Amino acid sequence: MSSAVRKKSKKNQKPLSERFAPVFFLAPAIVMLIAISIIPIGYSFYLSFQSYNLAMPPSTRHFVGLDNYIAMLTNDNFIDSIQWTLIFALVVVVIETVLGLLIASMLNSELANHFAAPFKTLLIIPMMVAAVVSATVWKLMFYPVYGVVNNTFALLGLPQVNWLGETFYAKIAIIIVEIWMATPFCVLVFQAALKTVSSEMIEAARVDGASGTRIFFSITLPTIRNFVALVVSIRISDALRAFDAVMQLTNGAPGASTETIGTTIYKTAFRYNNVGEGSAGAFIFFVVVSIVAVVTMMLMRKRND
Repeated sequence: MSSAVRKKSKKNQKPLSERFAPVFFLAPAIVMLIAISIIPIGYSFYLSFQSYNLAMPPSTRHFVGLDNYIAMLTNDNFIDSIQWTLIFALVVVVIETVLGLLIASMLNSELANHFAAPFKTLLIIPMMVAAVVSATVWKLMFYPVYGVVNNTFALLGLPQVNWLGETFYAKIAIIIVEIWMATPFCVLVFQAALKTVSSEMIEAARVDGASGTRIFFSITLPTIRNFVALVVSIRISDALRAFDAVMQLTNGAPGASTETIGTTIYKTAFRYNNVGEGSAGAFIFFVVVSIVAVVTMMLMRKRND
């Protein structure tokens, strides 16, 4: 019996080359992941406990414990940037989600079949253009004297606005640019989601006399709620990492009123040469993003339940 079992087990065993093939093919990806992701993150975490100034010799670097974290958490500019980033993310995600659903519903209607295709092509353009390029174009449009926006206001008899020189309008400008760049993504996802809604259920609701609004909130929205949760989660994580548009449009000005968490960390580490505090700020940022992501997923799960 034992010899038969051994023979059977030998037959069932795969050749050595087949058993190690997955490891062989995955090894380069794993090595690259460790080299360009795990090691830099670990080194950054180590630096967050060091007094490390790029303008000083390496010999001056020394261990300071939690001083860098305390310095960042007691830095008024950093706290203000956290507050503004959270408000910014909330505003843009809500507007992008609502606007994306509205445009996707319009494009999915029977009346829009004739012009939906060219409009989709135009809609993809903001997604294909680099964020820095988009922000540069919008910055030219927001110029107070020669900008297209203020010239349009003048033609309409409206007062001109110092878009990038006043705190309130500078924040509005950043929000507008972010919405312009990210709404096409929401539209494309929602338009695909709307294809999953049962046309039979919609026709039955119409026969029963349900209005378009009632159909949307009772049939369409519950059907695509998982897609909505996906879009909201992705857009929140992206909005919290806002960097390119802010640096190009205002560079954090006026003063430091439009600084986001990302721009504050970047300037702390590379403009003011304080790599230790910048690394600490990055890990505080990671905690903030993690908390927001967990809260968002919990709220979405409760709504789904």
